[in-house]
Amino acid sequence: MQNGARRALNRRLLAKGIEVIGVLFAAFGGFLAGIAPPEAADAKFAVGLSSFCALIILFAIAAVASKQFRKVWTLAALALLIVSFAAALYYKATYDRLTFEYPPGAQNAEYIAGTELTPEAREYLGAHDGLSKSQLLAKFGGLENKNKVWPEGSVNKARNHLIAIYVVLVLSIATAVFSLTEGAFSKARGGSIRSRNSKGGDQ
Repeated sequence: MQNGARRALNRRLLAKGIEVIGVLFAAFGGFLAGIAPPEAADAKFAVGLSSFCALIILFAIAAVASKQFRKVWTLAALALLIVSFAAALYYKATYDRLTFEYPPGAQNAEYIAGTELTPEAREYLGAHDGLSKSQLLAKFGGLENKNKVWPEGSVNKARNHLIAIYVVLVLSIATAVFSLTEGAFSKARGGSIRSRNSKGGDQ
């Protein structure tokens, strides 16, 4: 009987987890896609990886969850909200630091810069302080000479770093929403059950 109840609970959590992920990406898909790393960093890969990882985490939660853990959901949600806020700030700062628009003056940051400059680019920037990334790249001949400004390994490192932070951000938001809804709904269910039991005892 307990095994049957446990399986029913797991199925309910799995269904709710899938629903949360679906609603999150349906309602805020434009926002999540808008803040994703530029296409140069493979934005579709980042968004897809985030959604799949979120589902895997929710599956793992469902596998170990049981009724005695219901009171932990709200605390978990609050902790994850703090993580989400910190991840959002860090992601924004990293995004601004590692992306740039091209040509200079373009509106959207669509390209990934490296985490470090080549010796030639570092020397030129030292002699011409105040140049933006796109202006510095233009001085070296544009996008086709990008490796003269940032080594290829440095660009790959920046790309992987952006994707990793983005995945953490989306995962923390998704699991925070899931934990919050589970905590709120479980309290509501618990309250209604206690109310029915109280009425039954009075009779």
